[in-house]
Amino acid sequence: MGLIPLVPPADGVLPRPGMGQTGVFAKRTFIEETEQVTGGAVTWQEPLEVKLGKAQIDGLLLVHRTDLLTHLPAPWPEARMHEEIMTELKLPGDAVDRRAVERALLRRQARQVQRLEQEDPSWVGHEPLWLIAPDVPGWLGRAYGSVRIAPGCYRLEPLGACVLWIAANELPLLDELTPFLMARSGEALDAFGRWVAPRRPRTWLRAMLKHLPLSTATREALRLTLASTDEGPESGMLMR
Repeated sequence: MGLIPLVPPADGVLPRPGMGQTGVFAKRTFIEETEQVTGGAVTWQEPLEVKLGKAQIDGLLLVHRTDLLTHLPAPWPEARMHEEIMTELKLPGDAVDRRAVERALLRRQARQVQRLEQEDPSWVGHEPLWLIAPDVPGWLGRAYGSVRIAPGCYRLEPLGACVLWIAANELPLLDELTPFLMARSGEALDAFGRWVAPRRPRTWLRAMLKHLPLSTATREALRLTLASTDEGPESGMLMR
């Protein structure tokens, strides 16, 4: 996956985001921030190819230190029972109908078989899947029993701890949850944009304006804020 240029275009125009670039930006946030916000407890790994037609998963969260996850906001503590977590990002505009979710479950099963056949034949666990989407689609409760375990976090029965649905619009605005908050939509996404603006370097904000589907009003307000900010050295670290 190529890196997203974190500089505005030469003409200064920030175009409306394309869905492909939105996904790349969201994944990049997971790549860059997961290790930092979890204190090194979890890292992001680009997935190995799961050979099942076009069954390419978005990524894997690798769990290194379960003790560091205990006091983090949900869903991070749910990672304590796993070594890795298959992660699928369903961003605004992506399909979240029954077919899309069943395909994700099929990819989860393919990864589980891959682990058994190629990595550890003695493994007796089950591959977990975190589905990250703006909200919970109405059909989900009819097809599965969704059990709310924390704000924005739902276990899907009868799949139990194997599958967690993360509704980004319902998650609280916390630095530790920034990677998940990238999947917000509508007014919740605008609220995230306004909240995160003073907490990130200008280069990151330019990328956000370019790649996330913020409303026109919020986009313009943040663009004006950027334009009025005094130029100076920018840190690659998160602003606290």
